[in-house]
Parts: sequence; structure tokens; C-alpha cells
Amino acid sequence: MRGSIPGCRSLVYADLSARLVLCSDSDLPRPPQEALDALCLRAVRLMTGPVAEAARMALAADLPPGEAVVVQGGGIEVFLRAPTASDEALCAVLDPAADPEVALALLRGGIDAILPGVTEHAATADRGQ
Repeated sequence: MRGSIPGCRSLVYADLSARLVLCSDSDLPRPPQEALDALCLRAVRLMTGPVAEAARMALAADLPPGEAVVVQGGGIEVFLRAPTASDEALCAVLDPAADPEVALALLRGGIDAILPGVTEHAATADRGQ
């Protein structure tokens, strides 16, 4: 999936509740574990912690944000929480010239591929079937 996202340096699939990187892909031969752990921790803070609650309140939303974009240190990070498995997220580190909207669109499609049938199952459950 990382190769399909223009300018993507690293892609991480994380379990937010366990604060654990489940798998990763990078243009580096082997990214330092500390860097992967730090990216996962930022996802946790942005998607589940006080930052998420502050964003929810500031936006007067019912739920905390499911997506976040961070621009810092000469790069862009995008985070997408799985819509039907809220403890899981995709996190991507992009080149400074990359388009985060394109990355998010591809991540949305990617999360559906990672969790096949979950969206359909949730829709069926909502209808009481």
C-alpha cells in the first residue's frame, strides 16, 4: 500500500489501545523501532487522548476526529482511524511536497482492504439483521 501513496516514506498499521505497531513498511531498510513507536504514540494521542477530546469539543462533534494531518520537522504525517475497528489506525509519513488529501484517500481505501467485510457486517448489524 505504501508504494501506491505518492511521497510516502513510511506506513504503519497500529493498535491504538495496545499502543503497538502491528506492521510497518518503509523506504528505509529497517526504520528504528523508536521512530515507529513514536509515530504510534502520536496516533494514540491524536485519535484517543486529550487532544482528540479537545478537537471533538472545538468542532462540536459527536465523536473525536477519525483523521489527522500533522506538518512538522520537514515532513507530513497523516493518521486514519479505522471507522469500524476504532482501536486500529493507519499512520503515514510523507515527504514535505506530498499531498495529504491524496494520501488520506488512498488510506481510506486501504483500511477497507485490511478489514474486509467489517463495513458490510457493521451495516447489517445496524439494520438488526
